[in-house]
Amino acid sequence: GHCFMLEDGGEWDNVFYKNLGAKVGRLPRGVPRAEETDFFPSVYWITNPSNDFIGNVAAGSQGPGFWFELKLRAPSSGLEINNHGVNPKALAQKTFKDNASHSSGFRAGFTTYETGYLAPPGTVWENIKAYKNNEAGLFQHGTANIDFQGGLLADNGQAAHNFHHDNAIYDGTEVIGRSEHMQFLIDQGRIGDHCKTGGLSLQPNEGMGRGTTIKNSSFKGFDNGCSGGPKYAIHVGNNQVRNGVFDASPTIFNNTFADEPVSSRISACWGIHSSGDNDVRTVVIEDMDGSLSGSSPGFFVQDEPSVTSFIDITNCQMVTDGCLHFCENICLRLGIVSISQDLTTRNFNMHISDGTNTAPVNRGNIWFDEKQNHLSAQMPLALPAAATGSPYQITFTDANDEAAWPGFAKLNLERAPSCIGGVSAGEIEFAMPDGGGDRCMDLFKYDDYPNGIHGWQNFFAGLVVSEDAGKYVISTNRRKHDRGHVNLSRNLDTSCLVGNIGRTFHLFGKMRMKDESDADVASDGTSNDSPKITFSITGGQSNIVMSWNLATSSDGSWAEFSEEITMPSGIEGANRAQIVIDKAEKQEFLITEWGMILIPSEAPTLRPSSYPSVSPTLRPSSHPTVSLVPTKVATLTPTKQPVTAAPVSATPTNLALTGLASGDSECHNGFAYKAIDGNSNSINHSCCTNYGAWLMVDLGIGTLNYIEKIVVKNRVDCCGGRLKRFYVELLDADKNVVFDQYHYGTVGNAQVREFVVDDGTVARFARVRHEDSYKDFLHIGELEVWGYPTEVPASSEPIIEMATGMEATASTIWSQSSAASKSVDGNINSIFHSKCNAVPWLRVDIGVMSFVQDVKITNRGDCCGGRLRYATVELLDEDLNPVESRYIQGSVGNGQVVQKVFNEETSLARYVQLSLNRADCLHVAEVQVYGYHLMAKPTSSPTPVPENLALNKPATQSSTYNNAGDGASSAVDGNYNSFTHTHCWQGINQWWKVDLEDVYTIASITVGNRLDCCGGRFHDATFSFYDENDEEVYVMPTSGGIGNKKSFSVGASVDARYVKVTIGDQDCLQIGEFEVYGWKASEGIPLENMDRLHVGEEAANCWKSPGSRIMLTSDTYEWDDSHIEVVADVPSEPGTIAVYPLTKKKSAVDETFGYPDFAVEVALLDRSLIIEGAKDEGEFATLGGHFIVLHTPHVHQHLEGALLQNMGQQGKLGRYPLHFHMSECVHGSTLSKNVIWKSNQRCVVVHGSHNVTVSENVAFDTKGHCFMLE
Repeated sequence: GHCFMLEDGGEWDNVFYKNLGAKVGRLPRGVPRAEETDFFPSVYWITNPSNDFIGNVAAGSQGPGFWFELKLRAPSSGLEINNHGVNPKALAQKTFKDNASHSSGFRAGFTTYETGYLAPPGTVWENIKAYKNNEAGLFQHGTANIDFQGGLLADNGQAAHNFHHDNAIYDGTEVIGRSEHMQFLIDQGRIGDHCKTGGLSLQPNEGMGRGTTIKNSSFKGFDNGCSGGPKYAIHVGNNQVRNGVFDASPTIFNNTFADEPVSSRISACWGIHSSGDNDVRTVVIEDMDGSLSGSSPGFFVQDEPSVTSFIDITNCQMVTDGCLHFCENICLRLGIVSISQDLTTRNFNMHISDGTNTAPVNRGNIWFDEKQNHLSAQMPLALPAAATGSPYQITFTDANDEAAWPGFAKLNLERAPSCIGGVSAGEIEFAMPDGGGDRCMDLFKYDDYPNGIHGWQNFFAGLVVSEDAGKYVISTNRRKHDRGHVNLSRNLDTSCLVGNIGRTFHLFGKMRMKDESDADVASDGTSNDSPKITFSITGGQSNIVMSWNLATSSDGSWAEFSEEITMPSGIEGANRAQIVIDKAEKQEFLITEWGMILIPSEAPTLRPSSYPSVSPTLRPSSHPTVSLVPTKVATLTPTKQPVTAAPVSATPTNLALTGLASGDSECHNGFAYKAIDGNSNSINHSCCTNYGAWLMVDLGIGTLNYIEKIVVKNRVDCCGGRLKRFYVELLDADKNVVFDQYHYGTVGNAQVREFVVDDGTVARFARVRHEDSYKDFLHIGELEVWGYPTEVPASSEPIIEMATGMEATASTIWSQSSAASKSVDGNINSIFHSKCNAVPWLRVDIGVMSFVQDVKITNRGDCCGGRLRYATVELLDEDLNPVESRYIQGSVGNGQVVQKVFNEETSLARYVQLSLNRADCLHVAEVQVYGYHLMAKPTSSPTPVPENLALNKPATQSSTYNNAGDGASSAVDGNYNSFTHTHCWQGINQWWKVDLEDVYTIASITVGNRLDCCGGRFHDATFSFYDENDEEVYVMPTSGGIGNKKSFSVGASVDARYVKVTIGDQDCLQIGEFEVYGWKASEGIPLENMDRLHVGEEAANCWKSPGSRIMLTSDTYEWDDSHIEVVADVPSEPGTIAVYPLTKKKSAVDETFGYPDFAVEVALLDRSLIIEGAKDEGEFATLGGHFIVLHTPHVHQHLEGALLQNMGQQGKLGRYPLHFHMSECVHGSTLSKNVIWKSNQRCVVVHGSHNVTVSENVAFDTKGHCFMLE
């Protein structure tokens, strides 16, 4: 447990002098009181800084060495410290000097995590020493104003982790990455050759004027060959980077770097590339005296438009880390523009212009939970001084790229740099849009979802959206004991108010107040117990502040407020307008029917009683359990497949129980199928990597369905609050949304939400998905979809199971009793089992190229199920090339079933492969593959005429068991219920043979098994082929059984008259039917079953490769009717290619009645050169690769003949599949004959570049503008 300890924070003026604590471990039986934290035990646990610590040593603990955990309460006295002026977090530090900490296991040698220490300015920690601490020497969080004078930081994971330490000062500190002593221990084998060498971190969000100062300090031991992590003497940190901005200029001067090249002195990559959604932007670090760069004064800058648009970066030198440039002879001043953080401004962009150049600045992601959006969003800038008489202009645009104003905008400039020439506040102007038009008529209304709701903010407590008597209600949680009172606020569009001087706005709404027992609270409207409403406009020539108290009732009735506010002159230049509701402490506010509207100049004064009702239409009262926001789709798109048949059943059933579930991702063993297994205690569980996580159920494997209602049951055990802000949707067979409803509020653990569907809605798919702007885990206890099946097919192709009885192979097998065939024998009690000393795989051949909808894997049931963890399920084409893959996240229990759903439109495959990425046993009970065959023939061999060549042909066999049936001829009589039967165990391997009576080119063989019993006897067969002289010409061995029936592709151009089958181990040979497919060798390959496309000789010669994918465009009004076909392995006429039967018929030239332009375009999609981004799985994929030609004037660039797949990063500026960016004149550059397939954002973008030739490229299935001059 904690060793030397100040227990409650109420202790002052004690002295700790030259103490030593070593080997301090955890309490094995837990902590004495819940308030204490000995599970990370520290040697010195300090809850009050007003004590002396001199010359103490912490020499090893599982937690920190010195831990300042400055509490906000004193448990023993019961005092609420905030209210008694004794908050230890802000008390002065007494003497803290000559203390040392080494060998700490967790966090740091010295830490202020997590409460922090807001030390008074001038607080000094003198000559502290922290070395060989696993994580950090210093870990400062939520802290300010500590001056580290002298001291030593050496051999730590990081020397100092400044995790929100404002105004930290390192003065005369010695910082060592890897000391000679550390190297000695490594050379002696005492410790491993690890790279615990990080230096001082610069936290991006330290606040204006509160950046880190590093002066008079020395650095060495960082040029040590280590890789990975923050290995530099000084680096930009990456923790909780609010809004993704670098908002504090550090002060760095008079430091020495012993034998350290510039490449190991400073880096920003750790912050720029390792901060998740909040990658740092606008890094600007001044080298005041040249000691950091090793040359002359200047600035280290990030290549970001808001930094580099107004300097000549071509005169700067790239630092070795690749993330910063060093620029001499420039002077920049850092700043931020604060705007409203409410969600209505989420997609706002800021634009800075000097009259010549314009730099876009995207708003960073919200760091806090969106319920706790009390902070301002920040937009960064770093500018030199403006030209005389030409100030910078700042404007804003909304998500539609239209001029907008973000509620308020406030400029904050960092302290002036030491150089001369940074921008000043008077050189930056805001340009507001005018206040006219419809934009300002309704500043906000309570039924305007989502803006009317999301615009509300509060301080820490959180917001809840609910309904009361058909009205939306927003409520605040009651205040926490350690925070100020709850307020509720929203920012207003200041430009609307300033632009309507002399006009009147009407502010109105209703309010209630509740206490901690959920009882309504009465207030008299005059005292501090009453809620106070304040309207303010600030930042202009004069400020306006209006406020009034509101009386509330304890009887549950709503108190109305209504004010008319006329905009006076004098508010010109205002930059912020706000409504705040506050003052009633420890109570919960509830508001409803709120709004603020501009009264028409010719209209009479409006009061609430005459204001028309704007309440949304809610679902019928007979379904009282749903909390819904109305669907945003006012008119629903009808299904493309009109239902003409009556429901099959009159009784609604839960159709999801027999459906097929999939999701955008799967984590923590939360497989999608668990949401439809009838058990609310098992859950699906997505990963927290994507915005808009989703779960979808395919209800229509057979037919479409009438849907009456959808029921969503939340998980029972925990974490129910994650189920919020989601859509419930129904989709038709083409995945068009035909019904949706939105649910905003939180669904508690085990709670149920029921959604009633519009009458007559017919669908194939049901989906639950988070809204696109929401990122969290999606997990559901059960998704039920109640309705009736119809007789309308859900798909043009019947979905069948394609793996059972087919051929399976494996990398290795444990024994014959666990052969690969056991995975497709239809028996979950038998298993396939590989050997365990190599990376294993199992491959199932489904016979022909097929569209795969899903793969179901049943794990072995008796034991050892965990070995299936992190397996890959992969689709392969005929040449064993990967087509698509899915990943099993985590472990799979004994007997559990895993389903992996594929994209029906692209998942064309011949093989399904299951593999591990490690040396281990691979074992499964059963693999089932669902989908439909592209055609009943193999694509790697010539196409057979659909005729069974063996039917009624002469047949012989090695023996006949008891004269059974008609002997060998029973296998060619066309009757699967009759069968041949040889003797068993007669000392020979039994065989059967058919005479085709002519020489044929054999394409495939289909064997039907005996059906009544004993099907396992047909296994490991060998097929032999003989010419007309009965001489063997080809042998084809196989492994495994055949189930009831199995087809075998011959796989070579075999001409034969006789076909023979033999089985091993002297068992009985029994055949229900033996079918041979092919054509007469003398007649060549027929094309009767092929579709032929006349594409011209040049294209045909280029596209004839078997398996090539071609795209046919739409020939109808449907924008998304383009589709893919596959080239067959057969010769064709000149100018023609043969394809397998078209899945969609399209118009050819001779079908256009003299208008050849009406014919569809045809394009080859495959290329030999592939540039592919990592796949962002799911229907709402947004992230891929990007290819950019950046700042290369007068350089010829060529890219020809490439396939670019999974490219583009949605919502990220400049992240496109092919992009010429600001390259000026690039005469002779070409982008030619490339294919861009499945782009997440745009196709070919030419920006600020000239003389590029873009020719003969194909773009298919992309998002956003495609070919674009930006």
